[in-house]
Amino acid sequence: MKNYRHLIVIISLFILLAGINRPVHAADQASLKVISDPPGAQITLDGKTLRQKTPAIIPNLTTGEHQVTVGKPPYYRTEQQPVFLETGENTVEFALPETSLYYMWLSLPSLLTGMLMTLFLTIIAVFNGIVIGTLAGVSRVVHNKTFNILSGIYVDFIRGTPLLVQIFMIHFGFPPLLGNLFNQGQPIPINPFVSALVALSINSGAYVAEIVRAGIQSIDRGQMEAARSLGMTYSQAMRHIILPQAMKRVIPPLGNEFIAMLKDSSLVSVIGMEELVRKAQIIVTRSYRPTETWLEVGLIFLIMTLPFTRLVAYLERRFKTSD
Repeated sequence: MKNYRHLIVIISLFILLAGINRPVHAADQASLKVISDPPGAQITLDGKTLRQKTPAIIPNLTTGEHQVTVGKPPYYRTEQQPVFLETGENTVEFALPETSLYYMWLSLPSLLTGMLMTLFLTIIAVFNGIVIGTLAGVSRVVHNKTFNILSGIYVDFIRGTPLLVQIFMIHFGFPPLLGNLFNQGQPIPINPFVSALVALSINSGAYVAEIVRAGIQSIDRGQMEAARSLGMTYSQAMRHIILPQAMKRVIPPLGNEFIAMLKDSSLVSVIGMEELVRKAQIIVTRSYRPTETWLEVGLIFLIMTLPFTRLVAYLERRFKTSD
C-alpha cells in the first residue's frame, strides 16, 4: 500500500514539473499593434523606450496591463494609455494632438486669408463711409432745413442702433422687401459680402458725419464771413475755404474710426461672411481647440491695429504742431 502511495506522489511530481517546464506556445503569448495619427511616433512600453516607431507590432508580451506611451516631439504632444493585453493580437490607437505653437502655425494660413478679407472689407467700408459721412456732415451744417432733418434722422438712427441689428436688418430684412417689390413676393437673397459691405458702410458713414460736422464747426466763423465778403457763394466758400481746413482736423478722428471699424467688422461673421472671425469659428469646430485659436485671432487683430494706432498718434502730433 505504501508503495502505491509513493508511486502516486512520484507521478504527481512528474506531472507538476512537466507543466512548469512546458514550452510556451504562440497561442499563449500576446502581441500589441501600436498605431498613431500621425505615424512615425516613438513608442515607450512600461517606461522602456523601444526602437520601433508607429505603426509597429510588439511581439512576445505577457498578458495583463501595460502602459503604452507614444510621442512625436516637438510638433505633437505625448499621449499615454493603459492597455490590458489578452492572448493573441491586440491593437491600440493614438491620435496625437499638435503642440500649441505648431497648431497655431498650421492655423495661420487660413486665418491670414480671413485677415485679408477683414482688411479689404474695412478699407472699402471706411472709404464709402467717408463719402457718405462727408455728404451727411455737410448736410447737417448747411442752411437747408430739409437736408438738416434728413441727415439728422440718418445719423441718430444709425448711431442709436447696434451694428449687429443693422447687419440683420440688411441681410435678413431686405430680401423679403426686395421680393415684394421686384420678384412677386419671393425673397431675393443677398450675398453675405454685399450685406456686410452695405451695413458697415452705412454704419461708418453715420460716425464720419459727426466727425465732419464737428470739424466744420471747429473752423472760426470769420473764415466764412471773409470768404463771402470776397464775393464767394456759400457753396464756394464751403468747398474752397472751410472743408480743406476741416479735413485737416478730422484726419486723426477718421483714423480712430478706421481702427474701430476694423474690430467691429468681426460682427459680419454672424451672416456667414468668411472674414477672420468666421475662419476661426470654422477651425474651432474642427479642432475643438478654442484657446489657441482665439488667442491667435486676438494677436492678429492686435498686429493689424497697432500700426494704425501709431499712425493716428503721429498725425495728431503733426497737425497739433502745425496749428
